[in-house]
Amino acid sequence: MNKTTILAVCILFLFGGLLGLHLAAQPGGTESRGTESRATGNAPDDAPAFSLLDPNVAERSERELLERKVVVHRNIVAQIDGLVQAGSRHGTANRLAGARADLAAAEIELYHHTDEQEKLLAAHQARVEHLKEKLRVTVQGFEIAAVSLDAVFEAELKLLDALLEQKRDRASLNLP
Repeated sequence: MNKTTILAVCILFLFGGLLGLHLAAQPGGTESRGTESRATGNAPDDAPAFSLLDPNVAERSERELLERKVVVHRNIVAQIDGLVQAGSRHGTANRLAGARADLAAAEIELYHHTDEQEKLLAAHQARVEHLKEKLRVTVQGFEIAAVSLDAVFEAELKLLDALLEQKRDRASLNLP
């Protein structure tokens, strides 16, 4: 075989492999995970059935909007988790912990609105744990010079804010 044929075959294999990795990293690449676009209203079964592009979306109840916010955060967590599982550079433990903490924050907001105290406390605890994990990963990244000291301080502040919010909510519920 001549060099041109070998080069062409190598390029085809390279692009085929990259395409396969790209498709595997996409939400629903090998199976449907219910991650269709929220903006167009193609939501999974657990999402409120309305489009965010609807001109009357502002007329939706606060609860509906909070529930949609939780669903979107769940989809973000699922997408980042998929990237982590695929070994993508966009799927890091730091990003996953942050996304899970953001999901817990959205759940806290929902449970404040619905007055579900036990779920509220569980969401607070989950948020604190995810932010602790984010801080651990950020400190490890700082130790190997992969992240800046600013990122460590930011992770610390987010954890402190979550701890203070948890303490305030427990106090308002007359819990220790």
